[in-house]
Amino acid sequence: MAVTNMLEDGEFDVQVWDDGIEVWITQMGSLMNMNTAFVDRENGIVAIIDPFDGKRWTQALEKEGLVPTHLLYTHTHRDHAAGYPGMMKRFPDLEVWGHEEARVPNLLAHVVFRKIDFTDTWDCKPDESVEWSAGNIKLTVTHSPGHAPGHVTFHGHGVYHAGDLLFVKSAGRVDLPGGDPPAQQRSLINAKKILSELPPDWRLIPGHRYDPYNNEIPDWISLGEVLVYNYFLAHITE
Repeated sequence: MAVTNMLEDGEFDVQVWDDGIEVWITQMGSLMNMNTAFVDRENGIVAIIDPFDGKRWTQALEKEGLVPTHLLYTHTHRDHAAGYPGMMKRFPDLEVWGHEEARVPNLLAHVVFRKIDFTDTWDCKPDESVEWSAGNIKLTVTHSPGHAPGHVTFHGHGVYHAGDLLFVKSAGRVDLPGGDPPAQQRSLINAKKILSELPPDWRLIPGHRYDPYNNEIPDWISLGEVLVYNYFLAHITE
């Protein structure tokens, strides 16, 4: 498995994990938002994390005879939820998942947030993990607040999708509305523990392709490498 990669805007990397689940990764938009999808062809399940562009996701899936069935949100900042209106217009029966605390009705007046009408929510406590499954897709969802209320991360099928908790070298900002520096600190400590217990050749998918590594700006990095290279993970202590 390639450790790093540099995708063009809207280009998809598709890899089949050991258990037969397809993992689709792309980066889209001026902020190079990273999206991950898990595809279970046997059961017709397509679960997409933070789809940025509904039209481009729909076109890519339709070429393979696939349709999205689930949207999974790390948090409800506008850039991560940019594709929500288009996806719901095209597929109104989608299951839409996020953490209960990501509803943020008191913060929707701020331009940074978008209202997401979740059909289902997780309600685990900070640093608590729950299992989520659909068909043969099985993910661990961890409540990782700090960057935004109700922020979660996902791991399974060879990837850890960090959202804006972590980037390749750095971590998510906490100065936006709803940011919480002490919560971010706790979430990073917990993330380090989780990453240390996962296979080192799994991929960390950051929320954005921001940071340099080995003279390029990769879409992902291995968990073994990020534990050493990421400034916050390398230096954070309880």
